[in-house]
Amino acid sequence: MKKIALIMESWGRYFTFAWPSGMLRKIRSPSADIDLYIFNCNANWNDDAMFNKGEHNIFELPELTAFDGIIVDLTNTRDSEAADRLLDRIRRSGVPAISIANRYDGLYYVSVDNYSAMCDIFDHLYDKHGCRTFRFIMGSEENYENSMRSRALIDKAAEKGLPESSYTMHYYDYDVNSGVRAFREMRENNEGFPDAVICANDNIAVGFLLEAQSMGFDAPADFLITGFDDLDKSRYFTPRISTVSYMREDIGELCVDMLMKIWAGQTVPETCYISSHPVFWESCGCTSDIAVDLRQHAKDSIIWNIDSEYFANDVVALDSRLSRCGNMGEMIKCIPAGISTFRCDAMYLVVDKLFEYINYGDVESMEPVDISGFEKELHSVGYPEEMTLIFSYENGLYNECRKSVRGLVPTLMSDEKPSDILFLPIHLRERCIGYFAIKNAVYLMEKQFIFGIMNALISGIEQLHERTKLAVTNKMLSAMYHHDTMTKFWNRSGFTDCAQEYFNKFRAEGRRMAVIYYDLDRLKWINDTFGHDEGDRSIRLTAKAIGKNVSDEAMCFRLGGDEFLVLDRFVSDQELNGRCSSISEVLHDDFSKGAVRSDLTISAGYTVTDPLSDETLEDYVKRADDMMYSCKKAKKMNRK
Repeated sequence: MKKIALIMESWGRYFTFAWPSGMLRKIRSPSADIDLYIFNCNANWNDDAMFNKGEHNIFELPELTAFDGIIVDLTNTRDSEAADRLLDRIRRSGVPAISIANRYDGLYYVSVDNYSAMCDIFDHLYDKHGCRTFRFIMGSEENYENSMRSRALIDKAAEKGLPESSYTMHYYDYDVNSGVRAFREMRENNEGFPDAVICANDNIAVGFLLEAQSMGFDAPADFLITGFDDLDKSRYFTPRISTVSYMREDIGELCVDMLMKIWAGQTVPETCYISSHPVFWESCGCTSDIAVDLRQHAKDSIIWNIDSEYFANDVVALDSRLSRCGNMGEMIKCIPAGISTFRCDAMYLVVDKLFEYINYGDVESMEPVDISGFEKELHSVGYPEEMTLIFSYENGLYNECRKSVRGLVPTLMSDEKPSDILFLPIHLRERCIGYFAIKNAVYLMEKQFIFGIMNALISGIEQLHERTKLAVTNKMLSAMYHHDTMTKFWNRSGFTDCAQEYFNKFRAEGRRMAVIYYDLDRLKWINDTFGHDEGDRSIRLTAKAIGKNVSDEAMCFRLGGDEFLVLDRFVSDQELNGRCSSISEVLHDDFSKGAVRSDLTISAGYTVTDPLSDETLEDYVKRADDMMYSCKKAKKMNRK
């Protein structure tokens, strides 16, 4: 089974289904034995450059050398860095590669012959209708196909002997609003109508006509106008718009056909065109014998609107469910509820292990972490070598996996009939989270539902992450409020808020508790003699020594500059005395190793609670404090 990677970028929110549609038509023919892997992003529908960077990261996902052929469409990719990085990887892979609609060194090129098609349009307007003045409304100057269309018009004008003053060239985008803008600018500049307006595509022509009609003008009475691409907009608009017709699906089919010939060792030309022909309608005063079934078009529109409404409702419901999820585990249980809506064969969600760690579990059970620091470790270019498959849906069965995977999931489809799988990026702005994979996504691609799904999913993940980040931040702030920053022990606020609950737990369980008070001897002398840095170091070492000599149930507090309190389970007096001796040994060992400049000693006092007594925690703490003070006083007397 051969494998083809189709790497493409949608036009804003709209998926270019024609390419995979034509490819699948060829792949599913008896002569083919091919799997199609589609890597698609939806960048440039907003002006957030970091979001677009996160979308373009899907270009980095496939290991290109694992494929037998590569097809790429970068027509809508404005990020030249992302495009150049992909093209460099394609060239270095050594895999035969075809570019749709853009010429690149080292890649085959497939498209419609834009130059010849635009020449046909110009000749018709000039020869048949006697047009001598023109307004050329083109798309982006950087777009290769647009540059071919623009060059054809300029060359044709020169060929006909028209002066440059007979035409104007304007560059916009490819949407309806570009045509609206073009008309408004023409009127604002007090320019009269030319004989003909030639547009780079049907969208622009429709926008120009809509704005003209809103001001009482129309074609062909006031001007002639043409488009390009033969979209439904041209066939069903009033007036019907003259255009260039071709089967866009044929481009995808031709790409696969070329790769099959290359695999068979046949010679393939570097440039291949599909056939096209002009269609002249009412917008230039012509009629066409092409039959247009208005009733079928209306029916198709009604069905599409019904499907879109159902799907929109499902996406809203999914969005609502996702917004209520407390962690990734809850979130992935929401997604399968909408699988029937997707009408696909299988689905997979793969995420960065780091993101899984942060967002999967219960925040209350997590150690306080700096999530902003973790975010910086998420990839902004490329994917981690090892990731986590969060869930899979295959053969009607949902499975919460949480297993490590490398590369693409599924890695191979060669044991089945030819199939397709669509890979879509998931990210926090420019930071890579993972990817979503959908097997047999034809329904979603054809109905233009990809954007809605991914927008809901990414939005839900972003909201979840923000809630997690807020919860963890609050936990960190709480930890900072209740803990001493120098020793990481509980501080006096922590004692006030938390120690009583711990005491009550022991009393309720009928267990005895050891209440131990420690004091670091001669801290003032250490500070005065060696400086406060040495004093701080002595405090940290004392806390470390105390922490090594407690049970896993203990609560350790630093209540003052040199005062420590430990609440722990009581085992025996011998065990408690042994702890004090062990702490002293650790501190003396630190001095011997040069960790501190003064031999550190502690004074200690302890008492043991009686679960049947009415004495309070404060009573026991005061008793332990008094015993510690007696110990400290005795040491001072001995030193004298």
